[in-house]
Amino acid sequence: MTVVSFLLVVVVLNAGYYREWFQAKPAQYWTDFLKEKDDTLDAVGIMKSRYGISYVISTRVKEVVEKKNIANPVILFEPNSYYRDSLHIYPNVRAPEPAVFYYYTGLVGVWTNSPNVSNANFLVRVTKKGVSLDAIRTPQQLQQILANYKKFTPIL
Repeated sequence: MTVVSFLLVVVVLNAGYYREWFQAKPAQYWTDFLKEKDDTLDAVGIMKSRYGISYVISTRVKEVVEKKNIANPVILFEPNSYYRDSLHIYPNVRAPEPAVFYYYTGLVGVWTNSPNVSNANFLVRVTKKGVSLDAIRTPQQLQQILANYKKFTPIL
């Protein structure tokens, strides 16, 4: 009975949809685990490779904020549709979600359509060359920035 059950499970996992699922989920998890287990990266390197560009952008912004000793920064992110439609770098480069940014850094971030966007005092600009953190000094400057990004809706 045990042998028959084992053979039935093997047959099911090697046929059709279940084969694709098994290769995409448990087998891929095991492959990723073996790759990470043998990796010599430190904790930060592992987090960069695991969480990708959102983590890298977030940590760079945090480093700049700490270096400049900025008190109570509220970071405004450019919409991801701007990267897709204007810069054409969207799938590879995207701004982190404000909640994810807070999780990685402990800093407050907002999108252009957030209710508390008026509190933003810094803008993160992501270009093909890198990431920059620009100060927003006046409410008029903030309104001008928001007007520039008005046609780009925030997307994930």
